[in-house]
Amino acid sequence: MAGKRNKVAAGTSPAAPATREVEGLTLRIQGGVATVAIDRPQARNALNLAAMRALGLALDEAESKRARVLVIRGAGDKAFCAGGDLKELEHMRSAEQAAQMARTMRTTLDRLNILRMPVVAALNGDALGGGAELALACDFRIAAAHARIGFPQVNLGLIPAWGAPERLAALVGRARALHITLTGKALTAEEAMRAGLVEEVVPSDRFDARIQELAEGIAAAPPAAVAGIKRSVDSVRPQRNPELAEKAIAEFARTWAAPAHWRAVEKMEKRRRSSKAGP
Repeated sequence: MAGKRNKVAAGTSPAAPATREVEGLTLRIQGGVATVAIDRPQARNALNLAAMRALGLALDEAESKRARVLVIRGAGDKAFCAGGDLKELEHMRSAEQAAQMARTMRTTLDRLNILRMPVVAALNGDALGGGAELALACDFRIAAAHARIGFPQVNLGLIPAWGAPERLAALVGRARALHITLTGKALTAEEAMRAGLVEEVVPSDRFDARIQELAEGIAAAPPAAVAGIKRSVDSVRPQRNPELAEKAIAEFARTWAAPAHWRAVEKMEKRRRSSKAGP
């Protein structure tokens, strides 16, 4: 991971955590558990282009260090990930630029399902838009009680482009997937669990402890058995459809470059400024 900082002091025991920071992400590896935390609180942990690239590099490092389980979460307790950082991506106005960005993230998220290690989405807070797409690309999801998950892209004149439509339909069925994506309504953690998007909801004050307990339990299991179970399940219900990628990316790119999208972004920014200004 170019530009990373190794925060392990010289002479530290090999069992001590190795923590690296790069481009808004922190990667921590200890005892077979790799944790990637998206750490961009100024943007509710939304991803800019550099953080998108860094996520792929973090996967490389987790693999090279032979981590036995990977946890992806947001820093803090407010947001898991708010998707793409529109303030930093607004300079990208062409369909070609949008397609390249979507292709980068789609490729990275498709990797999660073919890693030998299980990938857990730890929803410490809201997972919205591309953040919800990231959560769905993981092998399963554990949510803090206060977290929400939703796909508001339709409100910005966009379609989800990182693989969410097919993953969502596989998880909850066609009709419910359409209802969730066409309304843009965020589901509470309990609603998400009832819909089949989340496997477990944990009281917020116990969330970090539960994620640690779960990850350490998986890491303690024989790696060959864990990898075999993941492969066996994927052979029945694969969570990636690379053959659908280019069509979805092209449709996203058209909606991204369309004037309707940028008018919706402008209206959203006006609402935010008004809410900050107060009465």
